[in-house]
Amino acid sequence: MGGSGTKRCLLLLLGITATASAEPWIDTSNLALRTEIQYLADRGLIKAPVTTWPLMWAAIEPDLRVIDANQLDAAGLNAWQDVMRHLNFSKQSISSASVTVANDDNRFAGFGDEYRDKNTVALSYSTMGDRWALKLKPAWVSDPKDDDEYRLDESYLAGTLGNWVLAVGAQDHWWAPGWDTTLALTSNARPMPALTLTRRDSHPFRLPFTADYQIPWTVTTFMANMGTDRTVPNALLWGFRLNFKPHPRLEVGITRLAQWAGDGRPHGFDTFWNVLLGRDNCGNSGLDCTDNNEPGNQQAGYDLRLSLPVAGHNFGIYYQTFAEDGSQKSTKLWTKARPQMGIDTTVTIMDTPLLMFLEYTDTLDYCGNGEQVGIADCYYEHHIYQTGMRYQRRNIGNLYDNDAATVVFGMIAQMRNDTSWQWSLRYAHLNRDNSDAYPGEPNGNTVTEIAEDLLMLSAKYQRILGRWKLGLGGSASHSSFRDKASDDNYVAFVDVEYLL
Repeated sequence: MGGSGTKRCLLLLLGITATASAEPWIDTSNLALRTEIQYLADRGLIKAPVTTWPLMWAAIEPDLRVIDANQLDAAGLNAWQDVMRHLNFSKQSISSASVTVANDDNRFAGFGDEYRDKNTVALSYSTMGDRWALKLKPAWVSDPKDDDEYRLDESYLAGTLGNWVLAVGAQDHWWAPGWDTTLALTSNARPMPALTLTRRDSHPFRLPFTADYQIPWTVTTFMANMGTDRTVPNALLWGFRLNFKPHPRLEVGITRLAQWAGDGRPHGFDTFWNVLLGRDNCGNSGLDCTDNNEPGNQQAGYDLRLSLPVAGHNFGIYYQTFAEDGSQKSTKLWTKARPQMGIDTTVTIMDTPLLMFLEYTDTLDYCGNGEQVGIADCYYEHHIYQTGMRYQRRNIGNLYDNDAATVVFGMIAQMRNDTSWQWSLRYAHLNRDNSDAYPGEPNGNTVTEIAEDLLMLSAKYQRILGRWKLGLGGSASHSSFRDKASDDNYVAFVDVEYLL
């Protein structure tokens, strides 16, 4: 075989083992790949912001192309080579078939989790041209809790407009640096059909009168339909996120979410203008309104991630604060902001980077003057949009819904032989006040109707063998309840994908 033929075979083999797809961005399906990207970003090798997902390939590609492999340590070299492999084959047309089988639904679907529903069969086709991209992913679910057996989740059509990408479809989002969960947007719920506009690359902003100081930045915004299975059918969700790096080791994110419009609700430009300005909660923002014309349900916050080299190790420290708008009777426009904080570091074992993190999240938030009566279920809730910040009976933000405190320790490893491992140990205090402001389906807390103390150990193994990708995992948990006997639960799943 000639040199060119050998090269083509090698490229084909690499393309198969990379399991990349023809997409202009990196989605939320690969947690190990995310750790490798974060590893390079923490060391200043990727200068673009990397805490807004999906992450545009065009945002990080210029940084990846200029990395000098000779200057990398073994772990950095392995991470860079794996990311480059995914990048080099991200423009190939890919077809695949996948099957997921589990004995129960995934209670908490985080970044990189293979499934939400216990039995799913899906086909996928993705292709991309110079200025457009298409992905179709029809799927069938055997026993969905939302009664939607046939789905097109993760399907989209996207086009490039200058340095912007306009997409219509249903894509998972993950906004903020948290590994286990975030307070804003996560992949816990199914993706909503939306129109999305995203800055394609992170070309830096230059401050006046400075020659070298540059601030790489990205921005994305969307308008999504939240469906009909809710108290206000066809409510819209507007999302906005600005992500920038004022320093190579500091990343900042600013996020806005607003639920507005819907059947029987005001939906004109004036209403949306009030939403943009944060004018909400009648009597607190200067608006003379009633329940019939209040603009909407809003959240806003910011997040930070700081990378610090200490004694030869790099430590990432991240923090997120996110505020809910207050109730109509509250004396405050915003209720007390809720926090998330965490720390992570990467150690090298046999030239393999192993990321470890410890993360705390809190969503206890009192309803207006509710502190006096102990009602603490207002986070993700609203007195008009009573289904809250949820879609198809799952919370779009924190995996653990409202009135929850969680501590999670996790580890993620990407091996050189196309193998990845993930482990996590969770302690969660769920529905702490043992009440629900809006009981009954499809409203109210989606995790538990009564107070629950949860201890859960989860693990996942993934291996790529030629055209096959195999995922195995599961969890073992113990739950103690305030008003009933404790319970043990065991979940196992198998996920198989074949490149056609």
